[in-house]
Amino acid sequence: MTTDAKEPLLDMAVLERVAPVIRNAAHPLRLRILDYLRREGEPRNVTQIVEASGAGQAVVSQQLRILRDQGLLSARRVGNFVLYDIANPSIFHLLECIRSHDNC
Repeated sequence: MTTDAKEPLLDMAVLERVAPVIRNAAHPLRLRILDYLRREGEPRNVTQIVEASGAGQAVVSQQLRILRDQGLLSARRVGNFVLYDIANPSIFHLLECIRSHDNC
C-alpha cells in the first residue's frame, strides 16, 4: 500500500506498550477465546469457553490466566462460577484486522 504523503512512524513508546499485548494475544487458542467473548458480548464461564474453543479445560484455563494477566480479560466470581469478559476492547481492532485478512 502506497500513499502520496507518508504518514509518520508509530511512536516507539506506543509500540513498546502494545507489543506485549500483541505477543500474548498472538496464539490461536487465545485469539479464538477473545473472538468468542467478542461475539457473545457478555461474560462467559470456563465451561462455556471450553465448549466454544474445542480445547480441554486445563489448556483453556491456562490461556485464560495469560489473557487475564495481560489485562485483556477480566474475571469475576458469581456463585460457583468465574465469569470472563473482555477487559481491553482495543483487542477488537486486532480481531478485525485478522478477520479482514482471512481470505489471503
